[in-house]
Amino acid sequence: HGGLGTLRAARGDVGLTLTSAAPTPLSSSVPIYGQYEITLAGPSEATVANPFEVKLSATFTHTEPPTGTPIVVGGFYDGGGTYRVRFSPPAEGEWKYTTASSAAALDGSGGEFHVVKKAAGDRGPVVSKGSGLYYSDFTPHVSVGTTCYQWASKGFDMQAQTLETLKASPFNKIRMTTFPKWYIFNRANPVETGAPYAISPGSAAANASAWTCVGEHCPSLSGSFDLKRFNVSFWQNYDRRVGALKEQGVIADIILFHPYDGGHWGFDCMGGTDAEKYDTALDKFYLRYAIARLASYSNVWWSMANEWSFNKCKGHGVNESAKSPHPSPSPVWDELFETLAAADPYGRQASIHNGNLLYNHSRPWISHVSLQGMEDTTPAIRQKYGKPTLWDEVRYEGNITSSFGSLSAAEEADRFWWGAALGVHVGHSETVLRAAVKDDDAQPLWWAKGGTLVGESPPRIAFFKQLWASTGADFGALTPAHASYGQAGDPVSDTLTGDSVQLVKFRRQGTWNVALPGGGGGGGAWKAVSVDYWGMTTTELPLPTSGATVAVDVHTLPFTLLFTKSAATAA
Repeated sequence: HGGLGTLRAARGDVGLTLTSAAPTPLSSSVPIYGQYEITLAGPSEATVANPFEVKLSATFTHTEPPTGTPIVVGGFYDGGGTYRVRFSPPAEGEWKYTTASSAAALDGSGGEFHVVKKAAGDRGPVVSKGSGLYYSDFTPHVSVGTTCYQWASKGFDMQAQTLETLKASPFNKIRMTTFPKWYIFNRANPVETGAPYAISPGSAAANASAWTCVGEHCPSLSGSFDLKRFNVSFWQNYDRRVGALKEQGVIADIILFHPYDGGHWGFDCMGGTDAEKYDTALDKFYLRYAIARLASYSNVWWSMANEWSFNKCKGHGVNESAKSPHPSPSPVWDELFETLAAADPYGRQASIHNGNLLYNHSRPWISHVSLQGMEDTTPAIRQKYGKPTLWDEVRYEGNITSSFGSLSAAEEADRFWWGAALGVHVGHSETVLRAAVKDDDAQPLWWAKGGTLVGESPPRIAFFKQLWASTGADFGALTPAHASYGQAGDPVSDTLTGDSVQLVKFRRQGTWNVALPGGGGGGGAWKAVSVDYWGMTTTELPLPTSGATVAVDVHTLPFTLLFTKSAATAA
């Protein structure tokens, strides 16, 4: 893909065929948590100044008892005179809808449809309850995520390759941006997919040589985009990618803002560069459009920003001296969260990822805590907020010079056991350089671009996921604690305990008398194994039939013990 065709797609010139004036839902029936779509013909670029500013919503009402509160869902313009409203029904039975719009052609349309049982294999959206994550059928969910920032902005072949790689991986969540990144190993424009916004005619980005330029020397394209007109071809492709992830059982953790623009496109500071005068109007316009398009996918989570405190133009009122676990004020981000909460009719999972400062996760719109670093204060953070806690970034398996991407495979895999011992869900990524690729910006690093995984940690993470799932453990019902075994100084181990499982992750070598779950003397009720996470094996540890402790020789680190209770005894 290239040349004029590429530029047309990037500008948003590729529209859809105009539909009939009547609403055309995808189907008269839809499974619960599925997607019901209304398609309407309305004003186009030829008849109004800007179709993206046309207001459209639909009110959905459950007509069978209990009827519940009507649900208002925002609609969006999809190019070529086509408007859509997407709805994910939360209950079975009969539903009806009525549209409302600032355009007469879109106003007052109505219809009915039937919602049936969940599709096979669909466990519904994941939600927070206390410190745990759960599917809609109330079974526990353990997040085993990965970060692959701008995979949906790369070439279409690489996007397809990314999806195939995920199929064979252990990962059930992927952190992904809407905006491209201008950053180390990433200095290239989204040539095939285009940017989320239409390119203005005659601008720098409309120049083919500037658009296809790669590297630090490339000219800035800031000011080239019409920030009130979206590139529908980009968003249509993004829709398809989120839908494909849903089919694979993978959560799309969508990062709505990030600070890695570097002034190249200007998407990070659409309201200006002066924090004291920052205008959020364009940010809110974008949020409402993204939410209208994407919120009906039940696998969507929202990450308001990655490393939010590094986005200095949105830094009004921030306290740079705040130290974890204490949060900083963040009035601009609060305002954007209020917009998200008002626009998302489903209340999808939402958080914000820290840089050097912690956000106030007690806010009602925050469903879970998304962290990087702050390992030492994680227990206090988890206790303070009482919400699921995710180490979405633990640094990455790789060999780049930046410290965030230079963990060994063993260190990366071990992070999952460390996090679990603290009651924390953990995420992965990979920054392994290809020796044959000499140009940094051509390096196909998973963390940045997707494609293929070449590291050694994913099979070990799969082992963790499988072994942990076999316990049936529910993070929301487990209690993390430190154990010192009478020793001064740092804790000897981190211990996660519940009614039928106990995980002990040692920090120090030595011989330690480990307290047995339930006070000991279980008469065979409990089983203990030492976990070789690298060799992906377990070795049973004999337990005494009486007494309250077992002597454990920790001769090398890392060293992890997993106690499980037999199903018959647990019942």
